[in-house]
Amino acid sequence: MGGRARAAGHAPLTAAPPSAAPDTRIDASDFREPPLESVVTREAAVIKTAGRVFEVLEYLREVRRHVTVREVSERLGYPLSSAQVLMKSIATLGYLRYDRGTRAYFATPMLARLGDWVLDALHQGGDLFGVLEAVARDTGLTTILAVENDIYAQYVHVILGGQSIQFNVQPGTRRVLCMSGLGWAMLATRTDAEIARVIQRTNARLGSGGQRVDAAYVMAQVGETRARGYAFSRGVVTEGVGIIALALPPGPASNRGLPGERLAVGVGGLIERLDANRDVIVRAIREQIFAAAVDRTP
Repeated sequence: MGGRARAAGHAPLTAAPPSAAPDTRIDASDFREPPLESVVTREAAVIKTAGRVFEVLEYLREVRRHVTVREVSERLGYPLSSAQVLMKSIATLGYLRYDRGTRAYFATPMLARLGDWVLDALHQGGDLFGVLEAVARDTGLTTILAVENDIYAQYVHVILGGQSIQFNVQPGTRRVLCMSGLGWAMLATRTDAEIARVIQRTNARLGSGGQRVDAAYVMAQVGETRARGYAFSRGVVTEGVGIIALALPPGPASNRGLPGERLAVGVGGLIERLDANRDVIVRAIREQIFAAAVDRTP
């Protein structure tokens, strides 16, 4: 992870620095992906209506309760009439249920079934969420499941730690693969030639916006990750904050010779806390990953 200030030897992206972390938690606002004004932005790359559908579903996942059209309109910044049409359309398709008594919408089992096959396909039925919950319980720190998505490591599930000072980041957050602990863990499973192509593609995407990653620095981090068996990023996004990460074994798609998803589990928090508990954290992740692998063995 890279940030405003860095320890000697780090080579973070030359991007605008994030704000300092609050006293009681490290907020998601301190972990935004680098600005890419010269590239098509995330919002512009998504058809507005499609983007709004997923924003509504993500909001429902966040609040986990009935929501009204007015609440969706106010919280997501949609015109009230647009929010009304959108919610009614999703309900017509069967993914939301409308309660006339409360005039509110709630998710249906049909929505839950929509993606129930994904983790099974990626990880041979292993309980990845169970792995995260166990690691978070064993360490008391924020635990993250990330997937490789183009040039990014994207957080797909986050369990916040129970410490008074939290590493607070949201699902959907993206970090450049070449400049993040979870990214280094996934890159370490690739060949050097494949990593070189990822670096080249990353610089092609970011370079016109004044950002570049240093190939030698990335390869050094990947080399260290391979040597010790896990990645440890220190202050690469925010000063004083790090992540310890391990890649998960390849899923069944890779075993069949198909391009499988790369996944990694990371534990994030203050660097001094990670340093003091490094052995416990690494052991917890390894044990839970091994247990999940045993559980899915035919």
